[in-house]
Amino acid sequence: MSENIYDVVVVGAGPSGLTAAIYTTRRSLKTLVLSKDIGGQAAMTSDIENYPGFEHVDGLELMQKFQAQATKFGTEFAFEEVEKLNKEGETFILTTSKNREIKAKAVILAFGLTPRNLNVPGEKELIGKGVAYCATCDGPLYKGKDVVVVGGGNSALDAAEFMSKIANKVYLLHRRDVFRGEQVLIDKVQNTENIEIIYNAESKIVKGDQKVEALVYQQEDQEKEIKVDGVFVEIGHIAKTDWTADLVDLTERREIKISRDCETKTPGLFAAGDITDISYKQAVISAGEGSKAALQAYKFLQGANAAAGPDWS
Repeated sequence: MSENIYDVVVVGAGPSGLTAAIYTTRRSLKTLVLSKDIGGQAAMTSDIENYPGFEHVDGLELMQKFQAQATKFGTEFAFEEVEKLNKEGETFILTTSKNREIKAKAVILAFGLTPRNLNVPGEKELIGKGVAYCATCDGPLYKGKDVVVVGGGNSALDAAEFMSKIANKVYLLHRRDVFRGEQVLIDKVQNTENIEIIYNAESKIVKGDQKVEALVYQQEDQEKEIKVDGVFVEIGHIAKTDWTADLVDLTERREIKISRDCETKTPGLFAAGDITDISYKQAVISAGEGSKAALQAYKFLQGANAAAGPDWS
């Protein structure tokens, strides 16, 4: 791969990063996508039903379509994680996990959030086979089934309430004896007939062969097991943004602050998707934000008076 300076380097290959790459390469900008994988969280979703144009689509398949489209227009890919980002004069320098230095005139940060894991046996092996990290995305697949939601904050309470309208039975497993969420959500969950709350419980094992069959947990000195078809892990997400902190402003949650046009505080550095401080974390929204970041990067590279214009042809 050429070590020449790129017009744009996109960090991340989820919906926002891949869409950004499609838009930059269509504008004839030399573009490189750096990521450890293709698709991010979207690729871990076995059946997406809320992406326009697709009644049902496998998440990985959808992301591979994004990648193929970006490749068609000339995007280059390198499967390396970025560990450092600096700016020298007008040039950005990205240092990767392979100890390479890559130079770019503009950078789009689109690497998403990382879900917190339970870190128990069986979890990793059954991701996409009953273990999920987004009730809104995967919930409809469990209509009429029994599921467990693990967590005690607003995201877990939201997930349990959402799943109560879809699933037959919802267990809400919380490691403490009180919730950390908003009282209005707590009241809803506590008064929903098909939600059973299990307090002071620590997840131990996700059981199953080809799919989730049960969750083993410990409560006080006893180890117990509940038979379920799905395990929704809702214990928060991590924004791994420390390596960007010198060039961007961060929220208390370590998400990147952006303008309405995906600009950060550093000229030429843009951000899009779940890693930013946008309100909603959905694949279709991330894709739209990626296109905005790309068009704004094009405008930046063409000069302050350039107009991004439509990109329909």
